[in-house]
Amino acid sequence: MAIKAFRSHHRLAMMMSIMAGMLSLSAYAANVTVTVDGLRNANGTVRLKLDGSEAGWNNKAQAAATGHVKAAVNAVSYTFSDIPPGTYGLRVYQDEDDSGKLRTNMLGIPKEGYGFSNNPSVMGMPSFQQVQFTVTKEDISVVIHLKHGI
Repeated sequence: MAIKAFRSHHRLAMMMSIMAGMLSLSAYAANVTVTVDGLRNANGTVRLKLDGSEAGWNNKAQAAATGHVKAAVNAVSYTFSDIPPGTYGLRVYQDEDDSGKLRTNMLGIPKEGYGFSNNPSVMGMPSFQQVQFTVTKEDISVVIHLKHGI
């Protein structure tokens, strides 16, 4: 009987310890608020992808987080909640026709607005190093200016 009570108490203590650890991890997570400006119209949805590694950036690993918000004329904001400290890169586009994909022409030039964290001025897809920013335990804001291909 005493052994059973000890095991039950031990399990409860372990579960409490695990839960406390999980709560302390979220105390070190931050919110990343993204403002996307330069929207030409209120058509469709602004889609956001937050990658936490170069592999994620190159579509070889799962995104750290994704989000979407209804488009509006000029600017929209979206907040990623409880993002653990680390290095991240953001890409966004205005999915004007809600197709779930960035429309391009035959040459691969985007027909819809798109942008990246740090707003690099490059032709084509920037590298993870060009778009990366650091998340600590403090909330941060990122502004992305949409570019328009054609």
